[in-house]
Amino acid sequence: MKTLTLPPQAAQVGLAVDVAAFAMHESELQVLLVQRGTLPHAQVWALPGGFVQLHEELHEAALRELREETSISLEPRHLEQFYTFGAPERDPRGRIVSVAHLAVLPHGTVQVTGGSGTLAAGWFPAHTPPPLAFDHAQILERALRRLQTRLEYAQLALEFLPETFTLPELQEVHEAILAKKLDKRNFRKRLLAQGLLILSGERRNGVGRPAQLYRRSKTARRTTV
Repeated sequence: MKTLTLPPQAAQVGLAVDVAAFAMHESELQVLLVQRGTLPHAQVWALPGGFVQLHEELHEAALRELREETSISLEPRHLEQFYTFGAPERDPRGRIVSVAHLAVLPHGTVQVTGGSGTLAAGWFPAHTPPPLAFDHAQILERALRRLQTRLEYAQLALEFLPETFTLPELQEVHEAILAKKLDKRNFRKRLLAQGLLILSGERRNGVGRPAQLYRRSKTARRTTV
């Protein structure tokens, strides 16, 4: 039987993944970045990412690169492909197509360290990041737009919170992602009318009156990785 092979031009295109991983820290939406340890763009901050291995699914490559470059062991609460970046000159090493992924990491994810091929890893304000390598500023911008869209029809804001939370905490997530303030009364009225939340029966002590805690209702489907 004749062995099937790819045409010569197919071998000239590399396949990569990049991951825009978000989490809430200190009331701010932050993105996880790594400082590159090798050329091109050595010592420049970038999104975690790298080349897809031969027998690897795209989401497996995204998770592997995220773990290897940042030393994070926790599974994302949400992971999705959101766009493919393939401009011919996006990488000085040659024609490399990147399938970008959006990830939401668990509430309270803070400590990260540089891993394979990186000098450091750290959290940065998602809306005002440092200069980024390659076309990663464009990838991050599109990831933010995707995140804002998902707020409206996929309840993605809930993935940024612990199992129980207050309404002010939920509003804080929306405001951090949208980068604007929302009217408290209108936000609560609209949100509660959707039937996505239920009272947990618990309260959290703080300054003033203890705050009611909510949780996701059974009708609010959890997004899957």
